[in-house]
Amino acid sequence: MKNTYSEKYNIDTDTAAHMSADDKDTVDHTVDLPDKDEEIDKDEEIDKDEETIPLGYNEDDEGDDISSHDLMELLSRLKALAKDTDDEDDEDDEDDEETVPLGYNEDDEDDDDDDDGEPTLDADDYHNKAVTYARKSRYSKAVGVCMEGLEKFPRSVDLLADIIAYSKNDGDMERAGEYYHILRNQFPFRRWSWRAFTFSLKYLLAEDPEANEEECRLLIENYRKYLPYEEMADIAESELEKELGNEEKSMAVLRNALLVHTNASQCALLLADMLMARGLYEDVISTTAYGIAASAVTQPSINVPYLYYLRTLSKDYLLHRKECRGESITGEEVSALKEEYGLLRSEFPELLYYSRNINTRIKMLKFIKTE
Repeated sequence: MKNTYSEKYNIDTDTAAHMSADDKDTVDHTVDLPDKDEEIDKDEEIDKDEETIPLGYNEDDEGDDISSHDLMELLSRLKALAKDTDDEDDEDDEDDEETVPLGYNEDDEDDDDDDDGEPTLDADDYHNKAVTYARKSRYSKAVGVCMEGLEKFPRSVDLLADIIAYSKNDGDMERAGEYYHILRNQFPFRRWSWRAFTFSLKYLLAEDPEANEEECRLLIENYRKYLPYEEMADIAESELEKELGNEEKSMAVLRNALLVHTNASQCALLLADMLMARGLYEDVISTTAYGIAASAVTQPSINVPYLYYLRTLSKDYLLHRKECRGESITGEEVSALKEEYGLLRSEFPELLYYSRNINTRIKMLKFIKTE
């Protein structure tokens, strides 16, 4: 049995002599040595290839006694390990204290509106949530969301307008009328948003355009007064004239809107369709050109590729009209139109519905005789 400290841990005598009592105690509690008479189970032997190689290991040092430098490094690591263990014990003794955020107040804990931890919704959130249902034609669900939001925000004009629109779309004209009267009687026009004006007008037109003509014109007048930059007032008036059977007045309203506004892209799209139906192709080209330019906004509200499609069709008509009249046509004109059709097909997948017509028009260009 090894009696001296240096013999016990195979440490040279000089190193052992310079070790403090704490150092010796650290080694005593860390290094486990088998008793003299205890045998090591052979099944627990570790394959040399699987041994963890310590930092600074060198095969040439195998069999040598532990050097003073290695021992002091070992002691340093053991002390650090012991300190980390003490720190962990200290953390456990703190009963899992949470970090208190700046401005925390215990009295505020029970003030949350949502017991399930969900963030509090504002009026816009309810509107956006309803829109997601409406886009799937789930109007009844959309109305429910808006009514839930209206209970928390009874002065929200947009939520009232949403209920009017989605109730109409859901076929519940009675409920749409009920909430229209709430909007009309409790909120002055200066408080109305574009949704309030537009959705109310659509409801009135759907209910009875002739009986509601006077009310519609009053709304349109105030629409322009309080939201003069909105093209939707012009669209509403155009729709009113159309419902009343005044087709020419309907088109005249849209034409005037293009003169008044610089960004009336929706008016341009509606007008281009009406012009196309009447065979006014030169006007279609100028109107679609305006609409394409006016669509340069962050979130276009129209189908811009459709404007390009109408414009190309109008150019196609004018080219074939030249052939019909016996006028000369150059190869460059045909090639330019063919290229434009090709771009519609390759660049605008939104026009897939019209692909058959586009392909047919491209083939027809081959029959045109050029100079």
